[in-house]
Amino acid sequence: MKNKISQIKTKQRKKFISLRENLYTDVNLNFNLEVIDQLFKKKLFSNIKIISSFFSIQNEIPTRKLNNYLINKNKILTFPVVNLSDEILEFREYKKNQKLILGKFNIPEPPLQNKLLKPELLFVPCLAFDTKGFRLGYGGGYYDKTFAHFKSINHKFISIGFAYEAQKTELLTIDKFDYKLNFVLTEKQLYSF
Repeated sequence: MKNKISQIKTKQRKKFISLRENLYTDVNLNFNLEVIDQLFKKKLFSNIKIISSFFSIQNEIPTRKLNNYLINKNKILTFPVVNLSDEILEFREYKKNQKLILGKFNIPEPPLQNKLLKPELLFVPCLAFDTKGFRLGYGGGYYDKTFAHFKSINHKFISIGFAYEAQKTELLTIDKFDYKLNFVLTEKQLYSF
């Protein structure tokens, strides 16, 4: 059964990578200040200080404006770093305009000397998301393993997928390791699950 689910997910990844490549050509689809303001006006977010975002790569929805928004809101911004020993993400603090290093998969990361912190809110990249709040990632399972680890140590957190509206699909194939997101933020609206 696991092999069949894996095969279906691989097909879904190919489909949504192709879809996202076409979306990326329209630069107007990348950030909507009004939608993110909706998120941060919720009482739930008023006391959150430590936030994880990501550096968009390839044709992911651009995060530069999102990251600047978070810094301008005086949030402590962190970025994920792959821990090779257990595949659980660590989150390194980032300071504005800081020189970055290349990590695993050639993804930019804050320098090694920066503090490791546990975010209270995580923005998560998606290849797709469904109407129930599940996301399709790249297949490494890093975020799902990290969410499982956070739950095992009773670390409270909120997960937010960050994606294009057109990446929404009715239903994704999931398995027991997939974690549901709390929210998805697109250039058009905020979804709550």
